[in-house]
Amino acid sequence: MTSTETTLDLGRLERVRRRLAEHAARPLPTGLTDPDPGATERWEAGQVWAHLAEFPAFWMMQIRHVLDTGREEPVPFGRTKADPGRIDAIERERRTDPAELLRRVSADIDDVSATLSALPPDAWHRRGLHPTRGEMSVNQIAEHFILDHLEEHADQLDGLELVTLDEIREAAARIRGVATRTPLLRWDDRTWLKPESLQPVGAFKMRGAYNAIASLTDEERRRGVVTYSSGNHAQAVARAARLLGAPAVIVMPEAAPQVKVDGVRRDGAEIIFTGTGSEERHQIAADLVAQRDMVMIEPYDDRRVIAGQGTAGLEIVEDLPDVTSVLIPVSGGGLSAGIATAVKAQAPNARVIGVEPELAADAKESLESGEIVHWDAALTTRTMADGLRVEHLGRLPFMHLRRYMDEIVTVSEEQLVDAIRRLASGARLVAEPSGAAAMAAQLSGSSPQPEGDDRRVVVISGGNLDPRTFAEILAG
Repeated sequence: MTSTETTLDLGRLERVRRRLAEHAARPLPTGLTDPDPGATERWEAGQVWAHLAEFPAFWMMQIRHVLDTGREEPVPFGRTKADPGRIDAIERERRTDPAELLRRVSADIDDVSATLSALPPDAWHRRGLHPTRGEMSVNQIAEHFILDHLEEHADQLDGLELVTLDEIREAAARIRGVATRTPLLRWDDRTWLKPESLQPVGAFKMRGAYNAIASLTDEERRRGVVTYSSGNHAQAVARAARLLGAPAVIVMPEAAPQVKVDGVRRDGAEIIFTGTGSEERHQIAADLVAQRDMVMIEPYDDRRVIAGQGTAGLEIVEDLPDVTSVLIPVSGGGLSAGIATAVKAQAPNARVIGVEPELAADAKESLESGEIVHWDAALTTRTMADGLRVEHLGRLPFMHLRRYMDEIVTVSEEQLVDAIRRLASGARLVAEPSGAAAMAAQLSGSSPQPEGDDRRVVVISGGNLDPRTFAEILAG
């Protein structure tokens, strides 16, 4: 194996270690996993953890056996899934604290890293004979039985935390009559628009905010709700809280568009202004929760919010069952995670494509690197798309996007402006820069529409644009 390949493998090991550490820090999820690849086993989370703590050491022992034998012909190694040692270890440890099992698997990952780093180039080509997979090189053994296997089980733990299609359907019933069931509007022979700008608060956020607050107990609603937002989620929480009889406090940036500030005030919410960074707003909101004993309504990192936003995806597939692709703006990830989940569950062959401004492309970098990447507020606030200025994806949305989103593309500020103009003239829709991002990717070719992709849906996520700014954009 070349030094480049070794570095790549060690990077994968470190990333999966961090993923497992995040899972171990949270309560064990309920339910059963997706089946093992090529098998039918469906496990509880405890069984996954027990296996994680058992198999890396076993397969390192097998690799050392292949290396130490010194025979030219392939050396028998390995086991089948029915091996009693494997099954007994899983059953024995399934109730052990994941923190303890994480310590074991982390120690094993350290051993794998040290061993892989020290192997001479010729050792990677030594061969073993597996009982079901046949001849395999040491390189293939390490790749399949350790690296791929660790990632597969991390994916299974992810899957136990993902929002389900049933949750999205329950959210659809909860928001019926409050959020608008927006239509699909024909743009051209191959493309439709999903105009979430037509929602009561001018953006998709009404779906998730109402679902989250309606899911609270009566006692929680009496205590009141807090959120932090640059505007659209703020308006949605204010409106949903008023409709459901809950006091609301909203932390907003001082530079929030006036049209969004006015919308929050109309619904009677208290506003606390702060700086431009989303992390600063989050901290102030968290402090308010502690000081006033209120309930946080996260903008995107909440399964109730994701399920609510996912109702837009339900509607897309109901109205266009053979949809071939969907373009969605990406900010903290709530909308894109919800729609991606609903679309892939009902139309698994459809491509789901996220869109970000070039000046705030943290989600694109996160998906490409395999872990959440943070961008400083000084970078993300350069874009005019104020709704897409978050500094990083939410943990839960990222887990959904890693599984369901096919790619993320970026658009320039000029392309955002052009999309706003074209939507106004061609579809008679007012779209704010954030809401026009997906259309900017469609019009600019940032997301090409290849042959066969003949039923594409572009999500127009919001239309809360200051009238003066809108006039300036239209005037060029």
